Amino acid sequence: MAAHSVLDADPEVDALLCASDQIARGALDALRDRGVRVPEDVAVIGFDNWEVMTSGARPALTSVDMNFEMLGRRAAEHLVEAINGRPASGVETMPVRVVARGSTISGY
Repeated sequence: MAAHSVLDADPEVDALLCASDQIARGALDALRDRGVRVPEDVAVIGFDNWEVMTSGARPALTSVDMNFEMLGRRAAEHLVEAINGRPASGVETMPVRVVARGSTISGY
């Protein structure tokens, strides 16, 4: 749902958690077009911590860093283990972190 649709449905919304940094950048643009102040009126968070999207945003975009490098490395290790006859099963969790920037912290 677009930022303007969310605000039309509920003007009391004070934060948007977007599925990607690209979507969050679009939300920032839509909020700015409506005269909504970020983060004072609405905070915005994305996912991926994609530097092109986060650093070029105004304000700079807070994002969840999914640690894709570690995830890819671990997936490759599992693949090599499976090829070598040691397949693994189950669920493995990986650490993530929130990288706070100006879209959630006033004066950042």
